[in-house]
Amino acid sequence: MKIAICTIGSRGDVQPFLILGNALAKNGHIVRLSTAEMYSPLAAKYSVEFFPFKGDYRALVDSDEMKKVIGSNPLTIGKRLREKIYPIIENSLETFFEVSSWADVVVYHPKCLIDTFGVLFPEKLIKAYVVPVFTPTKEFPSPVFSGFPIPAFLNKLSFRMTNALIGTVKNPVNAFCSKQGLPSKFKFLDTPILYGISPNFLPKPLDYPSHHHFTGFWFDDTSSSELPVDITSFFETSKKKLIITFGSMPYKSKIDINEFISALVSELDVGVAIVRGWGLKDASIIERDNVLVIDHAPFDRLFPLADGVVHHGGAGTTAIALQTGLPMMICPVLYPFGDQMFWGKRVWEAGLGVAPIPLSKLTVTQFVRTVKTLLEGNFSQSSLDMQSQIAEEDGLTEAVKIIEQPRDRSLIKA
Repeated sequence: MKIAICTIGSRGDVQPFLILGNALAKNGHIVRLSTAEMYSPLAAKYSVEFFPFKGDYRALVDSDEMKKVIGSNPLTIGKRLREKIYPIIENSLETFFEVSSWADVVVYHPKCLIDTFGVLFPEKLIKAYVVPVFTPTKEFPSPVFSGFPIPAFLNKLSFRMTNALIGTVKNPVNAFCSKQGLPSKFKFLDTPILYGISPNFLPKPLDYPSHHHFTGFWFDDTSSSELPVDITSFFETSKKKLIITFGSMPYKSKIDINEFISALVSELDVGVAIVRGWGLKDASIIERDNVLVIDHAPFDRLFPLADGVVHHGGAGTTAIALQTGLPMMICPVLYPFGDQMFWGKRVWEAGLGVAPIPLSKLTVTQFVRTVKTLLEGNFSQSSLDMQSQIAEEDGLTEAVKIIEQPRDRSLIKA
């Protein structure tokens, strides 16, 4: 089959789709993946045809203005960045429309807004994501609002609020529809949905429709590079080792990260490895005997060497920590909006780590005390038990199987 995969957003929104596309290509399908041009080097590592949309997306996500609004009210982001975002959305829709028209099956991140033109070929469509934000349920509130104390009786209603965010980008959607002669009123179509989520870690809600699936995590089956000797040597000492990383999230705290690190090293006598990623790429971090600074490293190789990890709570980072049996402390950067607190709460509830604390609210005293609990508490066995359960899943194979199933146009609800 000819399969189009469309996604937009940060690396955490793109890499899972590359992993899925690679699995589909290995199964003999022709896969075209469409996203921002900035991900071309990343896409080159996978067996997909890269089909980027126009627009300087890198300048947008790297801009100081974007960094200021990350974690703020999403209802205001469209207003504040209208001049930069709207042209990119319209360009992306045109590219997504082109590649979708070519394909037999279209697998897409709901943020791509493909439902705009999906009414033309609904039988092709399969939504996919690694966060359960597009299927209403009574069992938990929308992860987008995970930082708010939403009462249980409002859980299902909170998902309507998530979908209402589409209204912030109605202008470029309407402009695209006008060019294509399509109705301008946007609504999500009732398509199959694949969630790259482990049902052992987060059970699929009982009130989910049968065509919305928790397949298991989509782990990268391409071989990652070996770690350099300086990294492996650092982890070989007898001291307990902690990894700190915030992935692609900008470091947002009034406290310099060196204060956090110094307190850990002096008060707990641990080794600390900091992975810069994008979030800490410009930070001036002081290295010393018990502190190692790493620009980038494959987490599937790095995490098994440590005793615990502090991270932002991204879905991908959380999944790899679970896969490697590593206890976690999640410090959401996106707060109170965003899914990071959702994963932090789930890790805590499952006994796989400590209670999450937003990075912006974290004090040095809190940090040291909580890391001490993480490293000395009883989280290792439950994390290893979860690791074993996840090892029995095969999320990619399950997702591929569902994508390959024939679909009947008459069964798709518009």
